[in-house]
Amino acid sequence: MLRLMIRLLGSLLLWCCISIILILIILFPRDTGTYRDDSYRDVMYYQFKWENYKENIKNYLHTVEKYKGLGKTDRDQRVETELKFYFKKSIIILFPALLLSIVMGICKGILDYKYRGKIGRFFWRGATWLGQSVPDFFLIFLVQTLLFIGMRHGLPRIDMYGDDKLSNVLLAIFFLSMYPAFVIARYTCQTMEEEEEQDYIKTARAKGVPERAVLLRHMLRNCLPKLHQHFMVIVLTLLSGMFVVELLTSYHGIGTRLITAMHIKYTIMPGESLPIDTSAVIGFSLLILVMLLIAQWVEQIISYFLDPKRRRFRL
Repeated sequence: MLRLMIRLLGSLLLWCCISIILILIILFPRDTGTYRDDSYRDVMYYQFKWENYKENIKNYLHTVEKYKGLGKTDRDQRVETELKFYFKKSIIILFPALLLSIVMGICKGILDYKYRGKIGRFFWRGATWLGQSVPDFFLIFLVQTLLFIGMRHGLPRIDMYGDDKLSNVLLAIFFLSMYPAFVIARYTCQTMEEEEEQDYIKTARAKGVPERAVLLRHMLRNCLPKLHQHFMVIVLTLLSGMFVVELLTSYHGIGTRLITAMHIKYTIMPGESLPIDTSAVIGFSLLILVMLLIAQWVEQIISYFLDPKRRRFRL
């Protein structure tokens, strides 16, 4: 148990270091300047100045001290208020998407392993390979297009944009779980193929144990600890996909709010300032880091009790 606590504290220390570095990066001065070259063209340039950087850090610390928190956003709301609101919006789709991707991925991986003949390899594993190769935004566009075509030919109308209806939430969960499910399917199939060479599997089959029992009771049960090693990869995939899903479905969650706070511009005029909602960007960035920290703690705790081999000292 002491080793587990050391690992958890090590993760917390690493989180603190990353958070400080991230805040310092966000507080970098964003002032630009312009000059006119020999061709009478306005050229924009950026020059880092320590004085401006120190002023940004000083102003942010003053804001934290003034509001006894992370400050206020450009919308004149406390950052903590917006964090609470948008966290509820995003967790409604994140947690179900995680569970759905695990279930669909394991089932797909079992089918990939079971039907691994020449034809089965082409269709089942081919679908898994295609699902991982195609960008998630393309899969979302494809599903949305198919739904539009279906609604034009008699399919009941489905509201695909927004966050105030049940269909919005269900579609966001499905879109968010698609890519991680294909990743889990590949891991599951590979792990089961490795487990197939174990002596206990050969013994069970030699005794005439039904193939279904061999797959579910023996192989899959022993594959779960190995699959659990990829838990953080799946969580990172979900969090990165959250930005794409929320943006393409107009779902108002952490992803879309952070993008809005960054004030992304598609065109920049010479001499134009590049401001961001500093308090909001720092707040939502820290929220995402907190979610990653909690996920890592869960992974470490489960690993400690699930796999005795991982109880050795390792930060």
